[in-house]
Amino acid sequence: MSYRRDLKLLRRAQQQAKRQLRQLAELENTGLTAVTLHAHTQQVTITLASATGAPFTDALREALRERRQALQAEAQQLLLTWLEDARLRDSPALPAGPPLP
Repeated sequence: MSYRRDLKLLRRAQQQAKRQLRQLAELENTGLTAVTLHAHTQQVTITLASATGAPFTDALREALRERRQALQAEAQQLLLTWLEDARLRDSPALPAGPPLP
């Protein structure tokens, strides 16, 4: 990719983020709860009434926290496995036994 194309994509993403923040701030000022779902090329903001929004966002936050912890544990295990493999590769091979006559 070229520098100009990267810069154009970055500016577009910044403008989109600013629009989203303004939208969420407006919803918050009116007392509504909103959840934004992101995909590669699209985003959807769902507005919820405050009475139903709080339990939903709490449950969503808890599920995301649990998923993040599971991913962190998996990443830590992968790192430990990789480090162990690297240590075994770097250590000198042990002799198999006395040489045959």
